[in-house]
This record gives sequence, C-alpha cells and structure tokens, in this order.
Amino acid sequence: MKTPLRILLTLVLIQIALVTPCSATDIVRIDPKFKRDTVTAPDPEYPMKSQHLGYQGQGIYRLIINDKTGVVDEVKVMKTTGHRELDASAVMTLFQWKFRPGVNHRDLLVVFHMTGWSRDLH
Repeated sequence: MKTPLRILLTLVLIQIALVTPCSATDIVRIDPKFKRDTVTAPDPEYPMKSQHLGYQGQGIYRLIINDKTGVVDEVKVMKTTGHRELDASAVMTLFQWKFRPGVNHRDLLVVFHMTGWSRDLH
C-alpha cells in the first residue's frame, strides 16, 4: 500500500476510535414472576454515575403494600447491592409500583448488570 493512502487510512481509523462514543450496555432486570398482580411496575433506572464507575449488583427488597389500595407503603432493603446509588434507584422506583387490592407484601430481586461494550456510529 502506498504511504499517503496508509497515512489517510490510519487517520480515519484514529478519528473513528476517538470521536465515536463507547459505552457499556446497561441492564436492570426484575423477573416477571415478581411483577404478578401489579397494576403499575416500572423498572428502575441505572444511575449514570454508577454506569461510569462500573457498579453492578443485585439486591433483595421487601415491599409492604396497603392491601386495600395496592399502594406500596414501605420498601425495606433485605440485601443490598453493595452500592448506595443502585439501592436508592431501586427503592425510589419500587415506591411507584401499584398492586391489585389484596396483596400485602412482596419480596423481589433487582439485578443491575452491565454487559459488553457498544460503539455508536452516527
């Protein structure tokens, strides 16, 4: 390959490597079996700071539910994820859950996991 073409190709590859953002794919998983009898059950957000720091973990949370209204009255952290930001995201989101009347408590597992790397090319 001729030298000018080789230099141009190298510069293009360096530009792609430096300019395009690279990020991990974040996953927050709650098994569907924990969502039975729910009316509203949003998934927690993966906090941006936690993603950048590579925080991962799984926590167990106990929801105390008003059996007449289905509103979550209390969320207890039974097993922490090991990271305050992840636990806070889970707890704040779980307070938004709503169940059908008659359910009085629920224990559930929330998994915060980052997998692979993706490069956005736009």
